[in-house]
Amino acid sequence: MKIILFGATGHLGKAIAAEALKQGYALTAVVRNEEKAITLKQTVQCETIIADVTQHASLDYICSGFDVVISALGKSVSINDNSKPGFMDVDLTANTYILAEAIKAAVKKFIYISAYHAERYPQLTYFHAHQQFAERLMRSNLDYSIIKPPALFSAFIDLFELAEKGRLVNMGKGDKLTNPVYEGDVALACINAIKQDVSTIEIGGPEVLSRKQINEIIQEVIKPGKKIRTIPPGLVKNMLPLLKIFNRNLFDKLAFFVEVMQHDTIAPRLGQLRLKEYVERKR
Repeated sequence: MKIILFGATGHLGKAIAAEALKQGYALTAVVRNEEKAITLKQTVQCETIIADVTQHASLDYICSGFDVVISALGKSVSINDNSKPGFMDVDLTANTYILAEAIKAAVKKFIYISAYHAERYPQLTYFHAHQQFAERLMRSNLDYSIIKPPALFSAFIDLFELAEKGRLVNMGKGDKLTNPVYEGDVALACINAIKQDVSTIEIGGPEVLSRKQINEIIQEVIKPGKKIRTIPPGLVKNMLPLLKIFNRNLFDKLAFFVEVMQHDTIAPRLGQLRLKEYVERKR
C-alpha cells in the first residue's frame, strides 16, 4: 500500500513517516524544496516530491497512484515561525487543494491531523481553519480518519530556551488542565487508522497536567532553580487589538494561546509517553 504524506518535515510529520516505514508501507513525502528533502532524508529514508502546497497547479495529479493520503500539514503555532502564509492559507486552503487531488485520484483513505475540540472555538482562526477543512473532508465521500490531539509535546520545545534563560511565565494561575501527547503516539494512531474503520480519533497523553505544572516540568529538567513568573491574561488580551492591525499571523497565534489557557482541554488518554521523559530526551 502506497502512502503520500503532506507536512512531513514537521515534528509530527517526521514521526508519521518513521512509523509508516516501520510498519512496512511505501512512503512518499511532499516537501517544499530540495533543502527540505535533504533535511528529511537525514532522519527518514523515503521518497520525496517537491511541490508548493499553497499553489494548486503544483499539486496537479500529485495523489495519482497512491492508496492513502495523510495530511499533517498545518501552519506552526510557534512564535518563532515568521512564514507569511496564515492558518487559513495553509490549514484550510492548501489542505483543500490536496483533498481535491485525492478525490480526483480516488484514493482509498484520507487521514487528517486536526485539533481536539476545534469545533468549540469558531472565533479563533487556528481552530476555525481546522474545523472547516475537517467538514470538507467529511463531505468528500472519501473514506477518512480525523486525528484530534489537544496539543503535541513538540509544541513546548520553544519553551526550552525560555526555561534556560529563566524567562518562563505562567499566564494567570495556570490552573487549567490538559493532557498533551507525544507526536510518536499520534503517529502510531495515524498509521493504525489506515486499516481501521474509525472516522474520528481523539488522542491525548497519559497524564493530565495544569499549565503551571507543564512549565514546572520543563523548568525542572532544563534548568532547575529558576523562578517562573506570572503575568495577568488581561495584559496580553489588551494588546491583541493593536497587534491584529500590524501582524495578523502573530495575533492569531496569541489569541489561540490566550483562549486555550482559560479552559480545561482533556482528550482520551491513549498516548503512552509522559512529558518529563520527552523533555529529558530532547534537552
